[in-house]
Amino acid sequence: MLTLSPEARAYALDKGGIMFLEFIVVGDCCIPYQPEPSVRMGKPHNPERYLQEKIDGVTVFVPHSLPKVPLVVQMSTFMGFKRLVVDGWRHC
Repeated sequence: MLTLSPEARAYALDKGGIMFLEFIVVGDCCIPYQPEPSVRMGKPHNPERYLQEKIDGVTVFVPHSLPKVPLVVQMSTFMGFKRLVVDGWRHC
């Protein structure tokens, strides 16, 4: 289950209202590590790998492999730079 904080929703709508979550697996062949998904604005290059959902007026492309756990897209600010992040991700 994915939700958007009010700040993340406003930011996404200001940037076009379309976003996707992207997994990047890091590590070697024996011990892969999957950090929390990155939030990217716009449509993914391979939309067939995603489920398209409308969340609070924002079109979100969610990977089919996203676990069914409560996750929140939130705004993160560092030295005046804004970006969206996923909160609630737990590493296994």
